[in-house]
Amino acid sequence: MKLALLIIISVFLFASGCSTVKVVPEQVANGSVNLADNSQTITHQGTEISVRVDETGINAYNLEGFVTAFMVSIRNTSGSVIAFPEDSFVLVDENNLQYTLLTPDKVREMLKKDSYYLMPYPYVGFYYLEDYQKTNFYNRSNSSLPYYYELYPQDIYTKALPMVPVIPGMKIEGLTYFKFDPANHKNIKLLIFAKGATKLSTPDFLFPFKIVK
Repeated sequence: MKLALLIIISVFLFASGCSTVKVVPEQVANGSVNLADNSQTITHQGTEISVRVDETGINAYNLEGFVTAFMVSIRNTSGSVIAFPEDSFVLVDENNLQYTLLTPDKVREMLKKDSYYLMPYPYVGFYYLEDYQKTNFYNRSNSSLPYYYELYPQDIYTKALPMVPVIPGMKIEGLTYFKFDPANHKNIKLLIFAKGATKLSTPDFLFPFKIVK
């Protein structure tokens, strides 16, 4: 049984390593694309926002779906305080299916369910408790390299976009999380609404991406 699982894991890793899915920004009229990191920057009404898909999605063997992370940078160039709360961010696919933002707590809850058995990219998790315990002891005794179970869960919080007001001249940046697998789609759009804006209106910021396979 254990040998069979190892074979399955190897096949999974090989398939993942061969994946060539890229998420590339599509130019919009008021945007500036940076091909170096596949980001796009849009300035609107005293706010400058840059968005790119983070290279390290959270893909676990036992996780219910794939979590894609967007790196978002928000700079306040106006003379007033601005804010973009959790409901400001909406992801839409080519079929107009809507995906809401996952909070860091929700992502952590998804990962915690079978944490010993995780196999996230680019790390490899543990499928048996004894394997985790042996590696845990080895890492503590012989290596300074981090491993997933110790460090990654808190990174979900520390790397997340802080949902705080941005004062004039200041900037915030971090990751936003969505339960979404780019490999199953052709294009996506990240819609960003300013605090208090009605969702019936055009979003304040629109970031379209095409998915190249």
